[in-house]
Amino acid sequence: MPIDVTTTYAADPDRVLAVLTDEAFLREVAQELEAQVQEVSSLADGTDTRTTMRLSAPTTGIPPVFARFVGKTVPVSQVTTWTPDGDGGWRGALDLRAEIMGREARVTCDRRLVPAAGGTRATVTGEARVDAPFIGRQAEGAVRDLVSQVVLRREHEVLERRLG
Repeated sequence: MPIDVTTTYAADPDRVLAVLTDEAFLREVAQELEAQVQEVSSLADGTDTRTTMRLSAPTTGIPPVFARFVGKTVPVSQVTTWTPDGDGGWRGALDLRAEIMGREARVTCDRRLVPAAGGTRATVTGEARVDAPFIGRQAEGAVRDLVSQVVLRREHEVLERRLG
């Protein structure tokens, strides 16, 4: 299922990236999602930066049709690798995985921070895949909605506060 979200920020791409890769920011986003943090790291290697989060995320708010298949929390790992993208922008490869009853839900996205009038245009495009026979497409839609409407929205709210 496709994911396509665009937002803008009144800060340049370098400033937006600095916040997105800050460990305190990542912990604050996890807190906004009511997730228990198991690991958060941000490592710079030359011009590239890699962020890693391992969380125990609550399943509150998932569609009732899936509620019976999951417990109160699911383990989630998220890795994003940011690289320069020319013209003052940044490109992030996001890989998010959750395991639910032995099945993998995976979200892969391309994140971009592009200079725009007065700041940065941030886009997230990608897809959700769920390894579950019979309900995979329906589950993928639920994962897409969760990422687009909850996770990225909360990240956006925290980022806006941090950018001031």
